[in-house]
Amino acid sequence: MSILANVIDPRTQQPRSRMFWLVVGALVVGQLFAFWLLCSHQVRKAEVRRTAVMVHQMALADCLQYIPGSTIASCSARIVPDAVAAKPAGSPAVTGAVPVSFSYR
Repeated sequence: MSILANVIDPRTQQPRSRMFWLVVGALVVGQLFAFWLLCSHQVRKAEVRRTAVMVHQMALADCLQYIPGSTIASCSARIVPDAVAAKPAGSPAVTGAVPVSFSYR
């Protein structure tokens, strides 16, 4: 079936009716709107993850700076339970490494 067969009705050899194009247009607009919703949701989730990482890095830096004799491991142990307690029930616990960048001199 060719593309021309979609535009021209094979029975009458006339262009498709206006209702056909309205339905096709509505489907296209609906799909574009759904795609926009999906993309904006993914962007919001990425912004939340980025903000959470930045907050974790600042909390770790503050812990290392203001608590004498603290180490990355001791500060991470202090920070992670607070993050787990703040999560809603039923969400997975925080596990694994969190990217942190420090420069030591």
